[in-house]
Amino acid sequence: MDGKLATYYKVLSNPVRLRIFMYIAENSESFSKPKQESCVSEISKAIGIPQPTASNHLRALKRVGLVKSTSVGTRCYQYVTKDAAEYLLRHTQHIFEQASKSPY
Repeated sequence: MDGKLATYYKVLSNPVRLRIFMYIAENSESFSKPKQESCVSEISKAIGIPQPTASNHLRALKRVGLVKSTSVGTRCYQYVTKDAAEYLLRHTQHIFEQASKSPY
């Protein structure tokens, strides 16, 4: 098994981290156009968890390269990295293609 893929799945296996990751993916346009909703205070509010908890989970997502951040003034906005998104898509697409060949 691919070590990077295993690392991504391990980090995303935590339900709160997965919710945060999906929230960021759905609410951040890009590095150049960060949206208000992708800052830690908005993420914690939307997910319904304390801000320190959200910060700890974001640190885990950043550590493996799934998420990065950019600062604008005093705020720090999160976004899903293009490399991580493409990597997950490529492997998920491969799994789908293999599964679609199955008669079951």
